[in-house]
Amino acid sequence: MSVSPGYRLISLAPDRANDMLDVNTWAFTGEMRAEDLEAYASEIPFSRTRAMEIADPTLGEVGDLAGVAASYTYRMRVPGGALVRVAGLTWVGVHPGHRRRGLLRAMMGDHLADARARGEVASALYAAETEIYQRFGYGLAARQMDVSLPRGADLREVPGADALRARIEDASLERHGGILADLQRRMERPGTPTLDDGDALRARFADPGAHRRDSERMRILTIEQTHGTPVAYALFRRAGKWDDDGLPSGTVHTWSFGAVDPAATRRLWSVLLDLDLMGTVKASPLALDDPLLWLLKDPRAARARVRDNIWLRIVDVPAALTAREYLCPVDAVVSVPDPLFQDNAGPWRVTSRDGEGHVEAAPGVEPDVVIGVQELSAAYLGGVSLASLAAAGLVEERTPGAVHALAAAFESTSAPVCNLFF
Repeated sequence: MSVSPGYRLISLAPDRANDMLDVNTWAFTGEMRAEDLEAYASEIPFSRTRAMEIADPTLGEVGDLAGVAASYTYRMRVPGGALVRVAGLTWVGVHPGHRRRGLLRAMMGDHLADARARGEVASALYAAETEIYQRFGYGLAARQMDVSLPRGADLREVPGADALRARIEDASLERHGGILADLQRRMERPGTPTLDDGDALRARFADPGAHRRDSERMRILTIEQTHGTPVAYALFRRAGKWDDDGLPSGTVHTWSFGAVDPAATRRLWSVLLDLDLMGTVKASPLALDDPLLWLLKDPRAARARVRDNIWLRIVDVPAALTAREYLCPVDAVVSVPDPLFQDNAGPWRVTSRDGEGHVEAAPGVEPDVVIGVQELSAAYLGGVSLASLAAAGLVEERTPGAVHALAAAFESTSAPVCNLFF
C-alpha cells in the first residue's frame, strides 16, 4: 500500500479526538457543538483509528489531519447461525482541501489489510455515498425498511405476549449495556452484530444533542419475562408536537431494536405503538421480512421506504465461505477475482452436505462460476440472489446450471439486516 507524497499514515491517540472531529465536520459539512464533543469522542474506537497527517508544509500545516478512518470489531451472524469476525468501518472522511490525492484509497487499503491480519473475514459499513465503496469491493449485502405507522395500529395476538413485562427508562451504558450485549448475542437473523467489544457497546449509548434533532434524549424500552430475563429492547426517542387544533401528534423514532421470540416482538411493538401524545411511530431498521409486517392487522397502515443497509467486503474468501451454512446441497468450483488480495481468487471448490459447507482450494480446475469479490460479498448473507446478479451480467456462468445451484444454496431462510448503525 502506497501513501501519496507529502502525507503519512498514522495511528491516532485519544488526545487528538478534537482533531479527528474537526476533519469529520469538514468531510460531512456539519458543526459539532462544544457541549457535544465529549459524547462524540466517546464513540471513537481509538485502538483501531488511523489518520492521514500532513508531512509537507506546501500542502498545509505539518501535523494537521487530512483524512481519518476507524473501525469497530464485531461478530456478525451469518446464515446457519455462526458468528464471524467482522470489522465495522466508520468515521471515514477526507478534508475537502485534500481530495483527489489518493488518501481514501490508501486508508481503505490499510483498513482492509488490517482487518485481514486481525482474522476478520470481512469489513462492513454504512455508506454515505454508495458509489465510493464499490471501488474497493464492497457489495450491498442487506436492505432495510423504514416504516411509518399510526399510533394504535392493531396487531394480531401472539400467545404469551401479554404476560411479558415492559420497562421504560433513560438509556444508560451502566444499567443497560449488559442487556443489549446479551440480546444481540441471542438474536439469530443474518447481519446481526454482537456487542462484545467495549468500544462498540459504548458507542450505542453516546447521545450527543445533535443526534436528537428536536427529540428527547435516548430512552430504552426493555421487555422481560416474569422472572426478569430480558427478551427484547428498543432504543428510541420521542419528538413532541401539537397540530393547529391543539391535538398531540408527536413521533416515536426507533434507533435500534431487537427481540428473541414472537411473543417478545409483539409485546415490544404493542408498547411503542401506544405511547401517550404520539401520533406516529417511525420504525427503523426493519428487515424486508420483519415479523412486524405480519403482525399488522392492516398491512396498508404501514408506509414503507426501502433503502440500503450494510455493505460488505469479504477479505478472506475461504474463511467466509466455510463459516456459513448452505440451504441445499451444492458442489461447485468458483473463482473470485479480487484486485486487492490475489489469493482470494482461488479457484475454490464449495461443497455442502446437510447444510455444512466445506471449501478447499482447487488449483488448475476450471471454475463453474466466476464471481467478483463485490458480488460474492453482496450475496454472502443470503439477501441477494446470485441468479439475479447473473441476470444483470455481474456473475459469469461457465457450467450450465451452476449459478442456479449456487444461488439456491446461498439463500437464507430470513432476510439479513444489521440492526445497529455504526
